Amino acid sequence: MNQKARVLFIIAIVLAIISPVLSWASIDQDLGEIVVTSTRIAQSGYNVAGDVTVISRQQIEDSCAASVPEVLKEALGVNVYDSSTTKTARLDIRGFGETSISNVLFLVNDRKTNSIDMSGADLLQIPIEAVERIEIIRGAASVLYGDNAVGGVVNIITKKGEGALKGKAGYQYGSYNRQETHAEVSGEKKGVSYYFYSKYNDDRGYRQNSDLLAEDYNLRLGYKASEKLSLDLETGWHTDDYGQPGSLDDTQMETLGRRGTANPDDDAQTKDRFVNLSMDLNPWPGDLDFGKFNVDVSFRNRDSYSNNASWGMTTKNSIDTVGINGKYIFYKTIFDRHVNFVTGIDYYDNENRVRRESPAVTEYVISKQEFGVYGFSEYELFDHLFINGGSRYQKADYNFNQRNGSEDTAKNPHQWVSMGGLKYEYAKGSNVFANVQQTFRFLATDEWLNTISGVLNTNLKQQTGIQYEAGIKHNFNDAVVATVTPYIIDTNNEIYYNPQGGNFGWGANENYDKTRRVGVEFGNEVDLLKFFNIGFLNGLDVFTNYTYEQPKFSKGPYDGKDVPLAPRQQGNAGFKTKFLKYYNFNLTERYVGSRFVGSDTSNTLSPLKPYWVLDGKLSYCRDNYEIFAEVNNILSAKYSSYVSSYGTTKYYYPDPERNYNIGVNVKF
Repeated sequence: MNQKARVLFIIAIVLAIISPVLSWASIDQDLGEIVVTSTRIAQSGYNVAGDVTVISRQQIEDSCAASVPEVLKEALGVNVYDSSTTKTARLDIRGFGETSISNVLFLVNDRKTNSIDMSGADLLQIPIEAVERIEIIRGAASVLYGDNAVGGVVNIITKKGEGALKGKAGYQYGSYNRQETHAEVSGEKKGVSYYFYSKYNDDRGYRQNSDLLAEDYNLRLGYKASEKLSLDLETGWHTDDYGQPGSLDDTQMETLGRRGTANPDDDAQTKDRFVNLSMDLNPWPGDLDFGKFNVDVSFRNRDSYSNNASWGMTTKNSIDTVGINGKYIFYKTIFDRHVNFVTGIDYYDNENRVRRESPAVTEYVISKQEFGVYGFSEYELFDHLFINGGSRYQKADYNFNQRNGSEDTAKNPHQWVSMGGLKYEYAKGSNVFANVQQTFRFLATDEWLNTISGVLNTNLKQQTGIQYEAGIKHNFNDAVVATVTPYIIDTNNEIYYNPQGGNFGWGANENYDKTRRVGVEFGNEVDLLKFFNIGFLNGLDVFTNYTYEQPKFSKGPYDGKDVPLAPRQQGNAGFKTKFLKYYNFNLTERYVGSRFVGSDTSNTLSPLKPYWVLDGKLSYCRDNYEIFAEVNNILSAKYSSYVSSYGTTKYYYPDPERNYNIGVNVKF
């Protein structure tokens, strides 16, 4: 452990010791509105530093989004791209480009959803109608969340039952013969809460062979046995069938058109099931309250099938995951000083079974057991001045069985990471902060073992790094909220896919030497009716976000070159208004700047042009029903959010031009 790591680790241990000792003193608590869990502890949104964005249920309903990826496009510092279908949507935070799929962590109610292979998180499986809010941590969170939490963390909080029995049913119809029906029922009685949701989505797709048929069923049950004990059970079932239109080179774009495909017979299917049981326990007798314990136990089974007829290859992939997450939380006021402490364990047992036919049959079984232990503390050193720190130890045990008579191969990486920082709350909802945090990422199973070529590369190195971050969030009388966050991220041995690597023409996973990302994020939200009184308006809010970053290689053969697919500039702006009591209208503009093509690490190909996309939505809402109409990409911009390359050839995945969506929701 180097000197910098020792200092951070010592800070973490000192804070971890102080908090439990102080917890036995005289205590008082007033949490206020609990909305955010960015420190793995529920806390008031006013207390959260400026590098955290919270998208509320109201913001989701006001947006033009029909899916989770679409609503995330409007967030500060977030770039979303896909391979011509929502199923392939990927999210980038802080300029990781192609490697973002494994460097951004996705959670649903704190349950990890990133797959152990390079497929990442499947955002199609999270129905937007069932989401209560979305919390986005921009930047590193390796100490709190472990593997994959390098560029950022997205925690999606789903709805749960409240109040009397109620429900909602909806229907939507849109361009490309898209049809969707959904229904939900929820409520709470005598300590038992229930929320059930179902969705059916049939989308013919913008491009040929981009059809999508998906079904979702989700159930969430809660039981509050007492003030000391509550239970929460979640289960979900998802299935989809979709086409894989693939890419188009320049010649194919001319002959087949943007909506054409060179792979009319490629398709895929997914089945995904999960169950999660959560328990919150305050074991202290009487009125004593020295914190609480939370335990989550989960199981997930994901089966996928891919038919790449253009390659003469079919692949069946099955992943079973058992997870156990436990934590102790202490969040109190002691002697007029706030003390915030969490410690816990994360354990995952995964088995990945792969069968590939091309036309010979090869089979692989890859297991990964992962264990992490962490602690984080925040202590109010002086009035409104907080010092924080934490540390995590994580290890993984991989076993590779290629089912070809060879002996099993094992790898056992492990990593210590630590962090430390300061935050000063100079006014309600306003703070300045600074922190330093080490990061890491373990290899995905199919980064060790290339399941296409069958090559096992045990010489790959684990990814590590460090982030330096500072910022300010200023709240002006709840009328204006502005944030500025500069950052530097240094990464060693970043893992990427080189399509021209390896010895068999199938590409290879390799390590970059070193990358550096320097950037600054600006964001603001303004409630204009705090300044102007316009009689027929019931609401008028505007927002602007802008990010400038320089993601570059800082060592090795690509020294000084830009990281592919990571734009130097990106931003969005928009407004939403409510008028004549029942009408809502919003308009959002999104900008993604120039960036180099995927896999063009030497920056030899011409960069992609910037693109602007303008979306709008008008709705009429009464107590028991809503009617709405959306127009996406109003100006019909022709662009590709994702473009890859091989040698000197570019491969495009065109995004939809102007498209429409209308719908109705009925409540009871």
